[in-house]
Amino acid sequence: MNQKHIGTFLRELRLEHSRTQQQLADQIGVSNRSVSRWETRSTMPDLSLLVLLSEIYGISVDEILDGEGKGDEMIDNTTMGKVADYNAQINERRNHRMTVLFSLAFVMFATYCIIEANGLADTAPWSHVAEACLGFVAGMLALGALYASGSMQQIAKAKPRLRGKKNDEPTR
Repeated sequence: MNQKHIGTFLRELRLEHSRTQQQLADQIGVSNRSVSRWETRSTMPDLSLLVLLSEIYGISVDEILDGEGKGDEMIDNTTMGKVADYNAQINERRNHRMTVLFSLAFVMFATYCIIEANGLADTAPWSHVAEACLGFVAGMLALGALYASGSMQQIAKAKPRLRGKKNDEPTR
């Protein structure tokens, strides 16, 4: 699976179907910035969006993950392997981001402890630094609780539906 080929292929498919990035984004309930990131190979669409894109373009998810159309050729049975690889890549990126954020939260908590231990929390600039550190740590704990409870996955699933309702509203 080559992210460069996938991004280029998604752009080609969009242009073949005479859609702008904004039109495609509106159709699938994402921002045009997301579509741009896929096409410039910065990020990859979620698996649910890959399925939706395959339906819109009338091709298989396998073809998208290969980064090329197969036309009338027989599609081999490697889709599940590619989907598993794709999910593993997404999970690896998510885990990396969470590791970085929680490491940063640990550093900020240590900074807060040092400020408190040295009695600097009552002085002008240090009180703001201590409050910012504690606020970031609290935010990361809340984010961690949402991930651990599975609520983030539910939020992610509801997001396209909520955007879809917003897009269905009449324009003035």
